[in-house]
Amino acid sequence: MSRRFAGISESELDRLRELAHIGASWSANALARLVDETILTRVPVIHGPDRLLRRSDWETGIFCTISGDLAGMLAIFLSATSRQAVVELLCGEAQPPREISASALSEFGNILVSQTASAIANTLGGRVIPSIPELVLSDAEAALQATVAPRRRPAPPVYIESELFDRSGRFRALHVMLPVVAKRSEVLE
Repeated sequence: MSRRFAGISESELDRLRELAHIGASWSANALARLVDETILTRVPVIHGPDRLLRRSDWETGIFCTISGDLAGMLAIFLSATSRQAVVELLCGEAQPPREISASALSEFGNILVSQTASAIANTLGGRVIPSIPELVLSDAEAALQATVAPRRRPAPPVYIESELFDRSGRFRALHVMLPVVAKRSEVLE
């Protein structure tokens, strides 16, 4: 097992990857219905906390904490191009008032996150409840890092991402799941 996942079993990592895949697939279906395009997904990739380093690809983020049978955070990131495409689609114009575009983006993220939460809850046969979405319009990767790893606390050990995209590249989103994972040593205590 990789050192960056020390204390988390391979079976737990597989379970989390599968839950992220199911959630991303449901989000992709919701996105496909919204944009009336085929939306593809990349297989989820598990990263350690080092993945929270800034890449500058994803400018906008919608973050929701989740609680219930799976706790943690779900995030949807958009590039500047995709953010503009979503705003135009949902608002019917390229430059709506700032409050309107922010509301549309928050609702967009809420739809995708709610689909993920529903998919995970359905799979687990339990409940997963998302919070009200938090919209970050710029430098979203840094905002996520500050949110999940505030001072004096380590970053979450697992970061699972899957890209959702249409063939033209107009609608691209990064679906991210940051589950709270009990390490084996914590479970045994």
